[in-house]
Amino acid sequence: MRAGIESVVLAAIAHATGRSPPELIDLLQLMHPSPDTTFRKGARLTTEQSERVLAFLRLIERVEEMVTNGGGDRTFDAARWLGDWLTTPCPALGGQRPAVLTDTLEGYRILDQLLAQMLFGAYA
Repeated sequence: MRAGIESVVLAAIAHATGRSPPELIDLLQLMHPSPDTTFRKGARLTTEQSERVLAFLRLIERVEEMVTNGGGDRTFDAARWLGDWLTTPCPALGGQRPAVLTDTLEGYRILDQLLAQMLFGAYA
């Protein structure tokens, strides 16, 4: 993690969420100086960016867990659903898009808690 995740991993995550790599960078607020240099072979994300990507992957796991524990459809695409959810205004966040919280690890903790509340039908 300290060495940073290879930036090419973002392309796979972007594909899984149904977004382009620049859209994913924007969604996760990774703020690279130049999208053209982001996916160079051997380029790595910073430790902070890598932590946020890992937090995003944990949110995907949370959604998969919710669907599995809820007896949901096994063909459900958690990554795509999460990508869409992050860009949709959320009543539990006062109408803000959940993506506004992706700039910090604390924001990811809040999103994880919100997803857990959704599982139990309890909005704060």
